[in-house]
Amino acid sequence: MRDDYIFRMRRLVQWTVYVLAGAILGWGFSANKTWFAGLALGITFGLLSAVFTAWKVHRVGEIAIQYKGERKKASLGMPTRFALAILATLIATRYPDYFHVIAMVIGLVIPSLIAFIDSLYLELRLQKRR
Repeated sequence: MRDDYIFRMRRLVQWTVYVLAGAILGWGFSANKTWFAGLALGITFGLLSAVFTAWKVHRVGEIAIQYKGERKKASLGMPTRFALAILATLIATRYPDYFHVIAMVIGLVIPSLIAFIDSLYLELRLQKRR
């Protein structure tokens, strides 16, 4: 199970970095620099949020295994993820000459979409082998 978790996280980071590189290339070669800068900002903060979420889910799972019948309080870190999104929004709204706010919001969602699409792809590939 741990190998699958590491494999999926590695794929998420890899594909998100590819999309981020595309946004940076778009920023470098496009006339619409603010849009691509906002997209890159959103993707960066979205990736941080996705990796943090995966780490917290893994940690909560370990706590559940370690303290089998006991009640142990563990959270998934929602305030931290909200704070990351708010920080990205503050940066984009504070510097509208450099970052496009709507592109930043789209970028925040991209790592989650990549994780969803990758999970569907891997599941379909697994079903095809059976």
